[in-house]
Amino acid sequence: MRFTLGDKVLIVALLALNAVFIANWGTVFGKGNWVVVEVNQKEVTRLSLDRDQVTHVKGPLGETEVEVKKGQARIVRSPCKNKVCIKSGYIRYADRLAACIPNRVVIRIVGETHRGVDAVVG
Repeated sequence: MRFTLGDKVLIVALLALNAVFIANWGTVFGKGNWVVVEVNQKEVTRLSLDRDQVTHVKGPLGETEVEVKKGQARIVRSPCKNKVCIKSGYIRYADRLAACIPNRVVIRIVGETHRGVDAVVG
């Protein structure tokens, strides 16, 4: 198989583009500043990611515990059955969320940089 000049230029351009993506990988995720805690789609509290803290919010099924630690947030305890919200772990980048759907509690990271919608399902 012989490579033409166009093939070689394309390969070099793609390698350069990949190098740029790898070098800027960490910068595409915006750092969050706040954790917004919502119950039934209403904001009930806003916590700073700069300070380690724990808060409790009451949902329809009972109390959910939210922890902020080292610039990250997670749901620690919730009265839901399957505990998927707890198993999802920490979130730390802007526009990321964790939710306890049965208890209608959502925690969301917000920051100065808003990345927009990941996908639209219609």
